Amino acid sequence: MTTISAKIEDSDKDSFENIISSIGLNVTTAITAFVKAVIRENGLPFELKAKDDPYIYSEENLKYLRQAIAQVEGGKGQVQCGTHYHQEK
Repeated sequence: MTTISAKIEDSDKDSFENIISSIGLNVTTAITAFVKAVIRENGLPFELKAKDDPYIYSEENLKYLRQAIAQVEGGKGQVQCGTHYHQEK
């Protein structure tokens, strides 16, 4: 047996304890279940997603990306592979 400690916000700890206690678990049992799920899945047992970034998903940026894709698909663009550019045919 070993001990794991982590620093988290007090409010997050309180919310976590309230949620897990409402389903009949304590902190140790919940963390142990998480550790077992990570081992079983050979990774996190849930998908991590980046928050919506207004720059990445801005209409202006999406328009630019659509134009670039159309150029490459139309044979008028270049595809970069590492440090080399290749003309698409």
